[in-house]
Amino acid sequence: MGCKNSKERTKKYDVSRERNVLAIHSLLTSLAIMSYRKLKADKIFDGYKFIENAVLISTADGTIENVVSKEDAGDDVEVFEGILSPGFTNCHCHLELSHMKGMIPEKTGLIDFVFKVVTERHHSEEEILQAIGNAESEMLNNGIVAIGDICNNSLTIPQKQKERVLYYNFIEASGWLPSISKMRFERSKHLLKEFSQLHTPSTIVPHAPYSVSQNLWNEIQPYFENSTVTVHNQETAFEDEFFLKGEGNLTRMYEMMKIDNTHHQPTGKSSLQSYFNKLEKAKNSIHNACKNVDFL
Repeated sequence: MGCKNSKERTKKYDVSRERNVLAIHSLLTSLAIMSYRKLKADKIFDGYKFIENAVLISTADGTIENVVSKEDAGDDVEVFEGILSPGFTNCHCHLELSHMKGMIPEKTGLIDFVFKVVTERHHSEEEILQAIGNAESEMLNNGIVAIGDICNNSLTIPQKQKERVLYYNFIEASGWLPSISKMRFERSKHLLKEFSQLHTPSTIVPHAPYSVSQNLWNEIQPYFENSTVTVHNQETAFEDEFFLKGEGNLTRMYEMMKIDNTHHQPTGKSSLQSYFNKLEKAKNSIHNACKNVDFL
């Protein structure tokens, strides 16, 4: 009886051992046939520093496995001139305005530029959608893999649904007149709801300190918490003039657009100093342009 049980246990052990051996063999076979690429360039940038005489190893689907020395890389190394780098991030893009590329003359100044964007941006939807697709392809071809995109309408959603690039959607709120703050805020909320259907982060952000009334700031500030916020900041010297003394070329912009500016009260501070505390709950903040840093 005891001999019979011993033989059964031995048989079960042999079957289990055979299964393990087959599993290990299958795994080793899979690793052996897995397709790798070995890439070498003049330099490799790893996001922090440049590395020379190194080889980047990736799987066929582009997953980075390692960066090793040239001596350890073995054979079949592909050699390129230039620099291998992680994908780039375009942290401030206006994809929905791609159809306006080349339309506005250069060096006309911020006021005339903004006025032309506002008054000449309306084209056929077909033309806009085509330009959006072309612009995304151009960015991909130039190594851009992640984009912070400013959104004032929903026209970029069809392109973003293709998920070719990682987007962070900044739903831009603007409205200098206190009387329209509620209406502009509701519009931004509706747009946020539309973009929230995408598999990509979205949040409401201010356009610029000179285009968001205090009433509108109050409405959108709760959306900053734990989010990345972007803002057009101190792109010209006269933006500071406007907040310091209520003077400068921004007053001409309000006149051109027939916007009542009488509610504005100069703060006696720079533009950034006048609003920066409103971003205190944001996880990160991106300032599109900073004309000077004398306030630091």
